[in-house]
Amino acid sequence: MEDARDTKGHITVPRWMQLGALPAIMLIGWLFTGVIAQAIFVFLIAALVAMVLNPLVSLVERGHIRRGLSVLVVCVLFVAILFGIGLLVVPPMSHQLSNLVDALPSMPNGAHSSIERLQSLADRLNLKVDVGARLTEFANSLANHIPLASRGLVAAGVSVVRLLTLTVIIAVISIYMLLYSKRISVYLIEHFPTGSRADGVAYVRLAHDAVVNYVKAQVLLSLALGTSVGVAMWLLSLIGVFPGGGRYALFFGVWTFIMEAIPYLGPVMAAVPPTMVALFDSPFAALWVLGTFVFIQQVEGHILVPVIMGSRFRVNPLIVIFAILVGNEIHGVAGMFLAIPLIPLVRETIFFFRARVTFEKWNVGAQAADPSAPPGEPSDTDPGSQTLV
Repeated sequence: MEDARDTKGHITVPRWMQLGALPAIMLIGWLFTGVIAQAIFVFLIAALVAMVLNPLVSLVERGHIRRGLSVLVVCVLFVAILFGIGLLVVPPMSHQLSNLVDALPSMPNGAHSSIERLQSLADRLNLKVDVGARLTEFANSLANHIPLASRGLVAAGVSVVRLLTLTVIIAVISIYMLLYSKRISVYLIEHFPTGSRADGVAYVRLAHDAVVNYVKAQVLLSLALGTSVGVAMWLLSLIGVFPGGGRYALFFGVWTFIMEAIPYLGPVMAAVPPTMVALFDSPFAALWVLGTFVFIQQVEGHILVPVIMGSRFRVNPLIVIFAILVGNEIHGVAGMFLAIPLIPLVRETIFFFRARVTFEKWNVGAQAADPSAPPGEPSDTDPGSQTLV
């Protein structure tokens, strides 16, 4: 049997594996993922948390503090920061969201002049549409769906008890990963597929940096955009252009912060709630809100993204959309958000192994042209082996 690890630092995939083993492994892996999707989701979340906190643990450990105590200090500090942010943001945001849900059904009643102008425009265009009735139906539908969407984002599609249970499990797994991170790294390095310890060290560092740097950059970018939108909506309310902007500024800002975690699609989704609310004030207010979002997104695309994210984190939009759909299939809304930070990891993994993995050729004509070449060995006429891309 041909060995898939011919030389250290390089992997050659034999023909029999290309023909049977790889397709079978991919199929079994996909079916197996569907069966244990919950367990995979929990471990990926725990690994993500552990990778983000590990640099802080190492920093505390440099102060001659034992690993276990360093993990405890960082975890307590992390929970305290999250708890503090929750106390500052969640109650007022929930209050604004509750007020918005209560006010939505009555918003069309307070927008008679805007509805009349829209109805007049529809009549001139010979559109047989009752604008007032349609807006009322839309407001009632939105009022019914906002609480469901909010619970979906907060609870990630699970019940409260199950969410708390998963949170505890994720926390425990993350702590164990932090405690045994060095052992895990050593194991991966010693058993790296290429058989090269240097490759193992390089890949572990590359994988860690790809995820941690992306998460830090994305949090910073989301924070900048969320703050900008919240302040902008408050300013529009202050100058009288968008009266509802000040009442729901915090909710719009937090919504933008969450949506910005989804590249390409997030900025569009972030603009929907404030634009819809502004539309009930007047079409003029909606145009102001849309213009503000366009301006903020231009600043994001031309200044913030190049400075904060850099070119190393840019991924083709089709790949992002595909990853979001796959994440949604595996674990709903939470899976969508989890898929995003895994994209740079997968990309860096492909680039890393592309130079170290080759497929054994299938050029039968070249083999026949040089019958003296032993089976499975390249002949002089062979244009070369295929490379995994």
